Amino acid sequence: MSEGLFKKIGLISKVFGGDSIIAKPIYWMIDKVMPTETRESLAWTEEADLVIAEQSPLKAKKLLYTIFAILIALIIWARFAEIDELARGEGRVVPSNQIQVIQSLDGGIVSEILVKAGDTVKVGTPLIKIDETRAVSSLKENQGQYLALLAKEARLKALANGTAYNPPSAVINEAPQAYHQEQALYEASRQELDSSVNIARDQMIQREKELMELQSKRDFAQKTYESASKELAANKPLLASGAVSEIDILRLDREATRARGEVDQARAQMNRVEVAISEARRKITEAQQSFMSKVRTELNETSTKVSSLTETSVALSDKVKQSTLKSPVNGRVNRLFYNTVGGVIQPGKDVMEVVPSDDRLIIETKVQIRDIAFIRPQQPAVVKLTAYDYTIYGTLDAEVESIAADSTVDDKGNAYYIVRVRTLKTSLGKGLPIIPGMVAQVDIMTGKKTVLKYLLKPVLRAKSYAFTER
Repeated sequence: MSEGLFKKIGLISKVFGGDSIIAKPIYWMIDKVMPTETRESLAWTEEADLVIAEQSPLKAKKLLYTIFAILIALIIWARFAEIDELARGEGRVVPSNQIQVIQSLDGGIVSEILVKAGDTVKVGTPLIKIDETRAVSSLKENQGQYLALLAKEARLKALANGTAYNPPSAVINEAPQAYHQEQALYEASRQELDSSVNIARDQMIQREKELMELQSKRDFAQKTYESASKELAANKPLLASGAVSEIDILRLDREATRARGEVDQARAQMNRVEVAISEARRKITEAQQSFMSKVRTELNETSTKVSSLTETSVALSDKVKQSTLKSPVNGRVNRLFYNTVGGVIQPGKDVMEVVPSDDRLIIETKVQIRDIAFIRPQQPAVVKLTAYDYTIYGTLDAEVESIAADSTVDDKGNAYYIVRVRTLKTSLGKGLPIIPGMVAQVDIMTGKKTVLKYLLKPVLRAKSYAFTER
């Protein structure tokens, strides 16, 4: 009997049981026709099949329990695990500052163009040179006038203060001719003043000597007068007795009168000399005052001119400095309005545009109207530039800066809001510049929700609309 037959008999035994009405006749027939060894072999096979049949439900139960446990764990994880809610939009990189327009205040002739459109520049990088010949010439002329006036001012101050002539070192080193000229004028002015004063002083000294002589003459005449008066007074009583003649009396009277006249004359001369002395003193004072007044007036005028030239020098120096136009920011040259060496730049005209690159980037993002209610300023965002594969070069962290007050409608009738997103850095890495105009995908994180809510969202949405159709 084949092995397949035994297996079928074993299957009947498992299904109907060994003591069933169907199984007993079958086992009786087997006992009659089957050898003892074969029956023992069949019994062993039946026992093996029975054990296998008993083990199969256990494995199925374990598998079922495992699947159930995994399902419970997934449900628990989905209940507590959170994912980001994003509002997506497409944007364009714009500079956070306005494009810097380079202008020429004074204009001039272009002598050299140092950059071209698209070049990267830094703060202070020379861009265009304007012919500075006239500006430099005017500055040198102004500087020469300034040093000459400084030398003159130093001379006048020395004369006004009565000190030695000591101009600034810049005058001595850079304008020696003006220095020597003013030094000679200083000496001449001092000599002129001294000469005027000395003449008046000599006259005063001479008059003082005359005054002293007149004082001596007056004193002598006064003594003579007093002596003659006493002698006359003593001899007059003797005239009556004849002891003294009348001629003697007349002589004594004449001597007294002459002495009296000499005294009066000396006094008159002394008055005239004193007036002359006062005049000489006045001339000395007047000469000094006139000299000082002239010096101070000239000093004030010179100081005013020095101040004016100082301001002019600053303006001319700035003009020379502005002859080389430099970049005010780090950035990229966007456009040149003058491309010809020798071209004339009009004063105040635009010369070049530089797009800033140092500032954090601004992404102007178009966000659909259905998402705008969940967007707030300072919400985090992620910027993915289409020019660089974000899976290789990464993304830029950003935050929402501002939201447009009203929606915008494009030519196709699509409405959207402009949301400005500011990045926290300006590049993805060294050698990967980000320039205005690049397109980016912006993911704005509007909140978080659990995985379970995300999975149940279609069900809940379907439930809210179920059985409500017309």
